[in-house]
Amino acid sequence: MFAGAKASMGKVPNLFRVLAHAPAVLDVYTGSKRFLHDGVLSPQAQEQIAIAIAAANGCDYCVVAHTGAARAVGVSAEDRASAQSGRTSDSKIQAVLDLALAVNATHGQASAPALETARSYGLSDAEILETVAHVAVNILTNSVNNIVGTTLDFPKVERV
Repeated sequence: MFAGAKASMGKVPNLFRVLAHAPAVLDVYTGSKRFLHDGVLSPQAQEQIAIAIAAANGCDYCVVAHTGAARAVGVSAEDRASAQSGRTSDSKIQAVLDLALAVNATHGQASAPALETARSYGLSDAEILETVAHVAVNILTNSVNNIVGTTLDFPKVERV
């Protein structure tokens, strides 16, 4: 597991070291990320979801880590910062963020209007389901980092 992380990120993030205390949890996380990476949501949408959910859940570690990842996939500095407040300049990604934040805020009980709004912006069933999956994976890492107090090992970013 660590070899893959080091090869793709240049290091083994502290989060991976924490998750390694429970290998099954590390496998759930890395497997989920690997499968969702190749899904229908763009890498830009995926990283902005992660930033928005991390900010909503008060996970500084994930805000910082995913802000760097968002930069690497071409998300503008403005959108990286705005994602912390659930905003973006891309209308389709905005629909994704709105749905993601609704799912997160309601603990998976997002209302029918939230789903209708997502569909009105043209989100497919696959995009909606992947959005929910990204929220779930990010809640896992946000919770772990917040409970354990994972030491930050990425360059700091300004929180908005």
